[in-house]
Amino acid sequence: MMYYGEIRRARRILISMSSQRHGYLLTLGHACTDIGQGALPAMLPYLIVAYDLNYTLAATVMLANSVVSAVVQPLFGYLGDRVNRPWLMSVGIMFSALGITAMGFVGSYPLVLVCALVVGIGVALFHPEGAKLANVVAGERKGRGVSNFSVGGNIGFGFGPVIAVFAISTFGMQGTIIFLIPGTIAALILLSQVKTFRRLTAVEQQRIAESPAQTLNDDWIGFSKITLVNTCRAIIGNAFITFIPLYWVFVLGQSHEVGALMITINGAVGAVATLTGGRLADRIGIKRMIMISLVLLAPLTLLFLFTSNVIVATAIIVACFMAFSLAFAPGIVLCQSYLPNRLGFASGISLGVVVSIGGIASPGLGRIGDLWGLSTTFGVVCALTFLALGLACTLYLGRNAHDGIGEISKQQDNNTESTSTDS
Repeated sequence: MMYYGEIRRARRILISMSSQRHGYLLTLGHACTDIGQGALPAMLPYLIVAYDLNYTLAATVMLANSVVSAVVQPLFGYLGDRVNRPWLMSVGIMFSALGITAMGFVGSYPLVLVCALVVGIGVALFHPEGAKLANVVAGERKGRGVSNFSVGGNIGFGFGPVIAVFAISTFGMQGTIIFLIPGTIAALILLSQVKTFRRLTAVEQQRIAESPAQTLNDDWIGFSKITLVNTCRAIIGNAFITFIPLYWVFVLGQSHEVGALMITINGAVGAVATLTGGRLADRIGIKRMIMISLVLLAPLTLLFLFTSNVIVATAIIVACFMAFSLAFAPGIVLCQSYLPNRLGFASGISLGVVVSIGGIASPGLGRIGDLWGLSTTFGVVCALTFLALGLACTLYLGRNAHDGIGEISKQQDNNTESTSTDS
């Protein structure tokens, strides 16, 4: 009987190793998908010069990229809950790569908007299935697994501006063709693993069915609360990504390269903070991690309003990105944990509608910048951080089983070990 228990433990270890490897592949796919989105804000200064755009029209490029995701992502997330479609991730990666590549070849502002829409469709196709599978392959360590997946977005947003600036500075606007290389490679790799992703999904479904610690009740009230918090955070994050390069170029008087470098630096910092936040959430609780993030972020954005020194402003914005990113993975995991029977739909909302609202708000913030300056735009962003903090307080006061996924995971580990030993 002990021999049988050892076999079960060995099988569980092999599945865990496979899950970890495929979790890293999902991170790669996420990075190559979000490279296109990361390149967009870095290309805005070039588009402003090329097409004589104001801040509102420039921000509308981000709107075009985001608005389609608000519709498509929940739809594909809902369909993904019914039938597994891992191949959609490869299709999404290619759409993103083709959209950002074509942006360098078109000759008019309306076609630039079309290209931004294509990038948005690619992102919308990838994220629901990718986030759902990241939750699946994470097994019992949801915070860690989803943070690993999320950091792929940080990597994409970090390398996107570098690639865009290098390609355009070296080869002109048509240098964007370089984005086809990582996109094609990642799409082919994930396409070759479709059968394995389906098998891992079946294993996770069996684990959930056998786990006494797992609750299968959907909590729509809790889901609505965390969605409001994440919506505020999405507007804040998109404002940082969209307007920081413009702020550094047109307010602080820095070069386009320095403006793009800010996104890359903050992407790297955000990646580290995302990994850290996911792992801490497994230990101290998801809601607590979200609260810590916002408690740090709110005063930092306020402090940013009172500095015009480039070095000080850089230090503050880097700290803002660090604080902001701590809650990225916990926010997704909490959304998914409130709707355990609808992981795809929850992922589509948290990575689709919520993130898209951040892009939809960009033209409004850009209009504020046109009328009263980009400093006023960041004043609105500061107000949103305090609003998010207030909403998170109401969420934190309603304590329940979702406060500590890490505690649930520990209980699942104990139950599994007990079962193996008894066998």
